[in-house]
Amino acid sequence: MTFLKRILWVRTGGTIDMIYDEASDSYVPAPKDMIKTIVDRIVPADIYLEIRSDVIEFIDSSEMIPQIWVDLAKFVGENIESYDGILITHGTDTMHYTSAALSFMLRNLNKPVVLTGSMIPILEEGSDGVRNFLDSLTFLTKVSIGGVFLVFDGKIISGVRARKISSSDFGAFVSVNSEYVGYIENGIVNLNSKKVGTSSKQSEGAVYAETNLDNSVALIKLFPGFKPKILEDLAEAGIKGIVLESFGSGGARVTEPLSLIDAIKKLRERGIPVFVTSQCYLKGVVRFGPKPYYVAKRLMEAGAVSLHDMLSEVAVVKLMWVLGRVSAYDEIINMMLTNFAGEIKSET
Repeated sequence: MTFLKRILWVRTGGTIDMIYDEASDSYVPAPKDMIKTIVDRIVPADIYLEIRSDVIEFIDSSEMIPQIWVDLAKFVGENIESYDGILITHGTDTMHYTSAALSFMLRNLNKPVVLTGSMIPILEEGSDGVRNFLDSLTFLTKVSIGGVFLVFDGKIISGVRARKISSSDFGAFVSVNSEYVGYIENGIVNLNSKKVGTSSKQSEGAVYAETNLDNSVALIKLFPGFKPKILEDLAEAGIKGIVLESFGSGGARVTEPLSLIDAIKKLRERGIPVFVTSQCYLKGVVRFGPKPYYVAKRLMEAGAVSLHDMLSEVAVVKLMWVLGRVSAYDEIINMMLTNFAGEIKSET
């Protein structure tokens, strides 16, 4: 028969792919034949779906490491031209980190790559996995826009704007500081016209993967009483860049005792940039100007760099990718402030 679309499905593990094993009293990866049986039953006959279970070792996504992102990116870059899109099933705990990593590593992406998972295994009754799986296929076969997306609970989210907000609800992911790319309901895709074409900023040319990553980075969440020496200790430990989750719109302790100012200045002198994001979970934007609060102004004067509306999770992944490409202080800052995949808006 003539197939409508050719989709490649990459299984990486996670709840959607699990089955309860009484012998070990834990959830383990489901056998491929069991997964294939249910998939053959629900996938439309005019979609050719190739299943790959050998790209990476099945893991709980809490065990994600950057090398796995490298392996995934290389595989997608080498194989996507043979398909209309790629589906990656993934555990929910770090799915948004992976979607961000692929968003930066996959360059010139002119086809959709979708990540999805579930809160209940697809083989169990009442699983949200069936809907998420079918919604992902619907998006992949009916929409021809390039980029990395997370599809979950009927929502289509840019790969650099997703955040997990629940460890149990079906609506576990939301789009932060950006509108949803669209929604899927009963097999119908409704795209946000303002988002289509802007969700992924790519240049022309063949798809390829930029996979050099340097995970000599740190993500630090401030709290009242935070000791600035921790930042200096990170430098001694070989950290090359820091993402600092500030209070509100860019606030931190700038008055002695426990002021961050001297520590940030010392890091700058050593060529180690400090980037500032917001702890505000859903609408956090760092504002270093115009008319900033005095605490934000002091941080800026010390050398801290605002990432405006970039998510902390995305910032730390992007910093790994940037450090894999450049090492000079000014070049690192310039790339971190460059919008590659819709991850940052201008402060003005």
